[in-house]
This record gives sequence, structure tokens and C-alpha cells, in this order.
Amino acid sequence: MNKFETKYLPYFPIFGLGLYIIIYTYAVSAYPGGSTNHPHAKGYSFFHNLLCDAMDPITKGGSINSARFMAVISHIILGFTMITFFYILPKIFHVKNRNTKLIAYFGMATMTVFLFMSTEYHDVIVTITGVLGTIVLIPLFTELQTFKNKSYKKIVYISYALSLIVFLIFETKIGFYYLPIIQKFTFGVDTFWVTWTCFIVINKNKTSLKLTPQRIID
Repeated sequence: MNKFETKYLPYFPIFGLGLYIIIYTYAVSAYPGGSTNHPHAKGYSFFHNLLCDAMDPITKGGSINSARFMAVISHIILGFTMITFFYILPKIFHVKNRNTKLIAYFGMATMTVFLFMSTEYHDVIVTITGVLGTIVLIPLFTELQTFKNKSYKKIVYISYALSLIVFLIFETKIGFYYLPIIQKFTFGVDTFWVTWTCFIVINKNKTSLKLTPQRIID
């Protein structure tokens, strides 16, 4: 394992999430307004607009969306952030096996597809990412059975339960009125999970470096 991967890569998801939040917040400041709940509202509503509304070419109110460009940039940053996250996620486990490889492969594949959510195929991309993300659950939950940190496991389960609720609401439209706030709460929990994972990997790498015998130079 090279120095970049051990010392710097685990910080990338934390930095990426922070950058996403900053750029997205800036983007929605230019959002003309309008949501599925309130098409003729002015400006971006934390309680009524979905995160992806800021990427629509035309708002729900029928206006040209001047926030789209920066919102898409922030989305791309988020996508690559989460690709990196799923690359390092298996490193929380003490062993490398088929499950840890599947977590990385399907997780990164899910987030690669996620990058295209700003296109006209948004709804199809949501479905595909939902299916691929569910596949990630199988090896991840299998490995978590022997994971000692019970609090961390609870956060993972809560995160995926919330993500499933968001996915089902979007697909069925049942309770859609409440989806914007549920989606943002889920994003907050996901952010906490990602950050916690990164620190686990960072601390694990630091411990490994301390335990690695140093070369003695005469």
C-alpha cells in the first residue's frame, strides 16, 4: 500500500463532502424557485425542493434554471467523492476477502452510475443506483456481523434504512410531499457515516505505520 493511499486518500471523502456542500449551497442561491410541492414558490426551499431539483434545466415552475451549471458541478464532485468512499470502505475490516472486494466493486459502480443523474435519464439512473446499492448491502452486512463497533454498525443500518425509504418514496410517490426533508436528513446521516468511516481508516493506517518496523540506517 503506497503512501498516498494510506496518508491522504482517506481524507478525500471528507474534503469532497465539504466542497460539495459549499458549492451546492452557492448554486441554490441562484435557483429561481419552484418545486413539485409548490411550483410557483420563489427561491430554493430546504423543505420542499429535492437536492436534484437544482440540476433541472427548467424548474418545476417553468423558469430557466440559472443554478443548474454549478449544481451539476457539485453533483459531479459528490459522485467522485462517493466513488473514493466505497474504495476505502472495505479497509475498515481486518481481512480482505471476496465480500470486501464486492463492496468496493459494486459501491464504486453504483456511484459511477450516480454521476449521470444530472442527465435527462434521471429517473432511470435513480432506479439503477437503487438496485446496485442494494447489492452492496449483501457483502457489507455479511462482514458487519463480526465488526466489533456496535455504534458504527447502527449508523450503517440507519443510513441504509433511510436510503431505502427515500428510494421507495421516489419510486412509488407515496408520501412524496415529505421526501425533500427526509432526503436531506438522510444525506446528513450519510455524511456522518462517511466521515466516521474515514476516521476509522485514518486511525487504522496510523496504527499500522506505528507497528511497521522502521529501517535502521547505519
